[in-house]
Amino acid sequence: MTNPDSQTKIFIFLERLWLIACGIGVIMMVYSLIKKDNDTALYFFGFFILSALLYLMRKRQRVRHETRWNAHKQEQQSTKKNK
Repeated sequence: MTNPDSQTKIFIFLERLWLIACGIGVIMMVYSLIKKDNDTALYFFGFFILSALLYLMRKRQRVRHETRWNAHKQEQQSTKKNK
C-alpha cells in the first residue's frame, strides 16, 4: 500500500499541473483573440474548460483523501488511548 503522505504529494502535483494548464489555456486564448484567430481561441477555450474541470476533480479528490486519512489517524489515536 502506498504511503498516504506520498499520495497527497502526488495529488497536489497533479492538481498544480492542471492549474498551470488552465493558465496556459487562458493565455493562449487571449493571444488568439488578439491575433483575431477565433477558431484557435475557441480551441483553447475548450482546453481551458477541460483543464479547469480536471483541476477541480483533482482538488476534490485530494481533499476527500486528506479528510479520510485524518479521520483514520484520529480513530487510531483514540483506540490507542483507550487501551
